Amino acid sequence: MSNKLHIKMGPIEFEIEGESDLIEREREQFFKLLPQAILAVSPVVPESQHIYEQQENGQDSLLLPEVEPNPAESLPQTKKYETLAEFLRERKFVTDVQVAMGVAYYLQYNENLDSFTSKDIEQALDNERQNKPGNISQMLIQNIRKGYLRELKEKKAGRKAYCVLEKGKNWCENYVHSVPDNKKKPSKSRGQKPTVESSLLSISVDELNIDNYCDITQLTKFNEQMLVVMLMYTKEKGVEYFSFNDIVSIFKTKFKIPATDRKVRYAFDSGGTMFDKKVDKKIVYHKLMSSGIREAERIVREQKADKE
Repeated sequence: MSNKLHIKMGPIEFEIEGESDLIEREREQFFKLLPQAILAVSPVVPESQHIYEQQENGQDSLLLPEVEPNPAESLPQTKKYETLAEFLRERKFVTDVQVAMGVAYYLQYNENLDSFTSKDIEQALDNERQNKPGNISQMLIQNIRKGYLRELKEKKAGRKAYCVLEKGKNWCENYVHSVPDNKKKPSKSRGQKPTVESSLLSISVDELNIDNYCDITQLTKFNEQMLVVMLMYTKEKGVEYFSFNDIVSIFKTKFKIPATDRKVRYAFDSGGTMFDKKVDKKIVYHKLMSSGIREAERIVREQKADKE
């Protein structure tokens, strides 16, 4: 019995009749030559053209030509930047949390780092003479909560290491800087005195070795947060006395936590013997006493134990 094969793809047709072995050999040869035939008639044959093969049983089966995929065409390419400064100028991040996330993305996808630390981000900003967030470690933690970053189990050079997740990558690549319209200038209250910047702001958070303590953003009580912060500055930098302005400035600038004179005053007044008090040039200062140090250390231990 004679078999017959008919293949049609747009203007390209192939037909043969004969023994099964002959048909199979010619069919294989046809498909080997098919890519060149497609190129020859490419102005006529659309790229999505299907191939139909009619066999001797009269049924049509859909075939697709075997074309090697081009990874460069199928995968989106991450834009590369000459410098971190160029990247930050283009993106125009607004908050410290956004800046930390942006630099993390730059290090992983532009500098091809498998992981990075808060020190890597600080060093990258220093090298480009860019403004640094007040507390890079806390900024990274906030990005972890957003699902943009992940803390790795293995440390890098003795420091906590992180990597950018797909959600964080997408956020960075789709970020668009926007400026709210009709932005009002804050009004000054009558008789309001300008706030003097605290001298403690010159101390960077990395100098406080906060990894040895606990994440104060996880503490729910302001007085406990204040005790731990005072413990850091006392233990690491030898600071003894703190004014209301020192505490408020540190909380707002370094840790991005709301604080007011009233909150600080209440924490000191309710602390009893945990604090010593003195007045110098009409400014009230407080010092963390031994009982206050013990209480702060207890808070750190318990918070670390809960995290583990």
